[in-house]
Order: sequence, then structure tokens, then C-alpha cells
Amino acid sequence: MKSIFRKILLLGLTVITIFIVLKWDLIRYGLQQAKGQFSIMYNAEPLEFYLENPSYPDSLKTKIELVKSVKSFANSELGFSSEDQYEKMYDQQGKELMWVATAAYPYSLESYEWKFPVLGKVSYKGFFIEEEALKLEQELKTNGFDVRLRTASAWSTLGWLKDPILSNVLQYSNGRLAELIFHELTHDEIFIRDSVDFNENLASFFGQEFTKMFFEKQPELFKKDHNEYLDHLEDKHSLNQFVRDYLPRFDSLYHQIEAFNTTKKENQKYYFIEKFKEDLRNQKFKNPKYTEFLKSEIDVNNAYLLSFKRYSGHQQMLAQDLKEKFNGEILSMLDFYQKNLDSL
Repeated sequence: MKSIFRKILLLGLTVITIFIVLKWDLIRYGLQQAKGQFSIMYNAEPLEFYLENPSYPDSLKTKIELVKSVKSFANSELGFSSEDQYEKMYDQQGKELMWVATAAYPYSLESYEWKFPVLGKVSYKGFFIEEEALKLEQELKTNGFDVRLRTASAWSTLGWLKDPILSNVLQYSNGRLAELIFHELTHDEIFIRDSVDFNENLASFFGQEFTKMFFEKQPELFKKDHNEYLDHLEDKHSLNQFVRDYLPRFDSLYHQIEAFNTTKKENQKYYFIEKFKEDLRNQKFKNPKYTEFLKSEIDVNNAYLLSFKRYSGHQQMLAQDLKEKFNGEILSMLDFYQKNLDSL
């Protein structure tokens, strides 16, 4: 009997060892992510800690109160189970904490994807260690991929853990801050496996609609913020539409140059990207910050272009669905997605 038990134990240990060896990169990454998240969560302070601190700036206290109001609205008006989320804040002291890498094939508007347990296929990879993000960026570039590395201001554990606010987001406008909170809370409520782009599009769409709803219900408090936010959305939608309209032209280019050698492909791609950037700079926006951004040197590649598809590629369809399928009732649309996750 003992001999059989030892054999089973040995077999089990062997299987576990083989799994660890084969999946070591994934396990190591998971441990790094867990360490980063739990370090932030452990060192985060309750919101009241900042609100009751007489030396903490009143302007930032006002932003914290806005976060609390958005959470309360999400719970009472949207039915979100958001009581435990964003109850704490981590003081970044102005430093960046998270980096997100995305990649795309060089002559195709196709994202490079990673596969994770539970989440499924994901077209981005986050890091709490900048050196690890830079290492991955270099590896992907060496392997010929277009890469985009950016910082991130929030993350969602999909409701599994109590997520904290990161202090840098208090520098956002009221509209952008409210939208961010609604966006992340939507991830907690709705998540479709293997559908990263649609998840992000849905969270972006609901985040914008809920922010407008939040301001509309309190005109005495947020009239100015509401108007500024609507102007912001108009500029944002114009930019997104411009890029989305350009994407088929990139697709057409890549089909045309498919048989070219690499040097000729790179030349054709370079000239087309320069044309894209020139046309982009000629777009008109209400907010001068958009114009200033577009005049700066933007690193445009396929990973950059696909970021617009990831967050706004389904926006027109969702807006049309809201109007035609749900008669403009955003809560009915929310209820549909909450109740039909398994069939989507």
C-alpha cells in the first residue's frame, strides 16, 4: 500500500515539476503581477485617511469625493456591486506604476496575443516592473513585431479583489475621472472570455454613457463639467473616427505589398504612415490639447493603430444597438449584457 502511495506521490510531483518547467515564464509573470498588485493594495490607505488629513490639498479631496459619488451612483442607479471597490488609494507620489505592452504583425493589422488561464487570449500584457516591460518590448521588436509600450492609470481584477485608486488619476478632469471609474467598474460586471477588444469597447461605451448620465442627473453640480465632457467626447470621437476610417487603407496597402521584399515593404509602409500623420495633423478639434498632441512626434505603427480598434472599433455598432435594440435605454442595454454573458 505504501509502495502504491509513493508511486502516486512521485508521479504527481513529476507532473507538477514538468508543468512548472514548461510554464515557468507564465508562472514567473503571474508571481510578479501578484506581487505588484498586492504591494499596492497593502500600502493603499482608506480614502478617509486623505480626506481627514488637513495638509492634503482641497482640490484633490474634491476629486476623491467625486470618486465616492461615482461609486455611489453606480451602486444606486446602475445596480453595480461596487461597495468594496476603490475604497482605498495608493499614493504614487507622481511616479508611474504600470506599463502595458501591445504588439502587432508588421504588415498586417493583426494583434499579437498572449494566452492566460481564465482570461483566455489577451492582446496586451501589463507590468508593475518597468525593466520587465522594456525587456519584452525589445524581444518583440527583435522578432519583427510592431510594439507600443504605454503607461496605465488603473487596472481591474474583474471584481475578484478590492481594487484601489492610483493617486495620479486625481489630476484628471472630472469627466475623465468619472469615465475611468465607470469603465473599470463595468469590467467587474461584464467580462467575456477571449474577447479583449469587445470587452474594452463595451467598457468604454458604458463608461461614456454612464458619465453623461451621472452629470445629467446633477445639473446643479456638474453643468460646466458636463459641457466640457461633451466637447471632449466630440474631439475623441472625431479622432477615433479618423483613425478607423484610415484602417481599411492600411489593410489595402498591406495586401498590395504582400509580395514585395522587406526593404520595399518598409519603404511603402513608412511613406504611408507619414501621409497618415500629415492628414492627422490637419484635423480640427475643439480642445487645443488635441492639436498640440498631434503636432508632437507620434510613434505610429500597427500596434498604435490597433489601439483605436481595441477601444473604439465597436463604438458605432454599440451606439446603433442602444438606439435601435434598446430604444435609447442604457440600463436595458446594461441588463442585457449582464444576463447574457454565457451566450455572447
